Amino acid sequence: MDTEQLKVTPRTLFAIFGTTALAFCGVLVETSMNVTFPTLMQQFHTSMNAVQWVTTAYLLAVAATMVIAGYVQSRFTARSIILTAGAAFAIGGILCAVATNLPIMLIGRIIQAVGTGCAMPLVFALIMRQIPQRKQGMYNGLAGMVIALAPSLGPTYGGTIVEFTTWRLIFIITLPIGVIACLIAAKNVKQPFAVQKSKFAIDQFALIFIALIALTLAANTLGTAGPASVGFIVALIVAVLAFAGFILRSVKSEHPILQVTIFKNYFFALAITIYFLIQFGQIGFTFLLPNFAQLTLGASSMASGAMLLVGSIVSAIVSPLAGRLMDSMGIKHLVRIGSVLLVIATASFSLLASRLTVGLITGIFTIYLVGFALMFNTLLTFGLQQLAPQQMGDGNAAYNTLQQYSGSIGTAIMAALLATGARMAPHANAAHQTLKGAQLGFYFVTAIMVVVLVLSWIITSKKPEASEWE
Repeated sequence: MDTEQLKVTPRTLFAIFGTTALAFCGVLVETSMNVTFPTLMQQFHTSMNAVQWVTTAYLLAVAATMVIAGYVQSRFTARSIILTAGAAFAIGGILCAVATNLPIMLIGRIIQAVGTGCAMPLVFALIMRQIPQRKQGMYNGLAGMVIALAPSLGPTYGGTIVEFTTWRLIFIITLPIGVIACLIAAKNVKQPFAVQKSKFAIDQFALIFIALIALTLAANTLGTAGPASVGFIVALIVAVLAFAGFILRSVKSEHPILQVTIFKNYFFALAITIYFLIQFGQIGFTFLLPNFAQLTLGASSMASGAMLLVGSIVSAIVSPLAGRLMDSMGIKHLVRIGSVLLVIATASFSLLASRLTVGLITGIFTIYLVGFALMFNTLLTFGLQQLAPQQMGDGNAAYNTLQQYSGSIGTAIMAALLATGARMAPHANAAHQTLKGAQLGFYFVTAIMVVVLVLSWIITSKKPEASEWE
């Protein structure tokens, strides 16, 4: 189907809006839970290491669901995917709201994760299939703006609720919003892709799932036991072997759950690599900065969450503008300017770590999010435009899986670096230990953004010719 011949109808807009709102609710609840950990530890009588799986298990389940998004979208109708996502969000939310122990909470979070994992890839599939190519940048920017707001709004939303009432309201308030969004999307969605029966490759799914879990365990073990520990080395080896097995099985399979050959496309691979790295930094900072503000600066949970709001609002304005600019002038200048801003912001955090205040953090993080907004959704649009139409589902699945998994790894590594900071100064108070760990985190993200800067200078505004799809 030639997207240039499509017209953007009200039904299409309502379908995209409803699916985007459902995905937003899922991500909002995910990041809201980070500020509830001390409360959950007391209420469920468990440790921080156990409670953190409320977020880690959720992100793993989202990533695992997104891996098979290409298969799901080719096998089931868009309406059935939306209804499944809405039902999972509602059932999981109810379980979490009434949970009396951690296992019930984890079951609810995993069920909700399936809903988010179904909804988010569908947002961009609808845009790439039902919006003219000349407008895809703008629409991806708008949808991405809404979804990207959730990680920064989450700590403020969760912190405010926990401070004044019960954490259970985090789920209760979002529940009707998610259900209404699901119904709006289901009523208006038009089938954007052909549905066909195909065999589900359970062996490939098992391998990629094992790889994701093992790599996350390796990151968690790194913080608690260090890089020389047996647990870290074993988990890392398992992850590498499972990833290698998944790739081999996918290449040889007639029905791969993800066509890994899409990564042979040079510009797609480059765009998705940069996309992963900047998302890693963004989610890592939304974990690191609130903890730094509370433990080192003595800020309240509400204030430490609120300091991310200014950047989120500015980013929300910049994101659709970046999409419009991409539609008119291409991606090259946007990613270059954005990567420079990311390096400036992360280097500022590194150099000023010992002199940071809540106000200074707010300003520097705003600079970071402006650079992030110039790049994030434009990289998604650009990368998907490099693929043939029949590869779009797999490309979309790859982007969304890496988006969620980069958050999981980013959180785990930042937590590991904070723990390393504590080991570096064992006799210091918690404020100084957190400062040491935060400095390591700032240096690490700065190094990553320097890599992003180099890679961004390689990208051109190239768009694929028809012959490249044949």
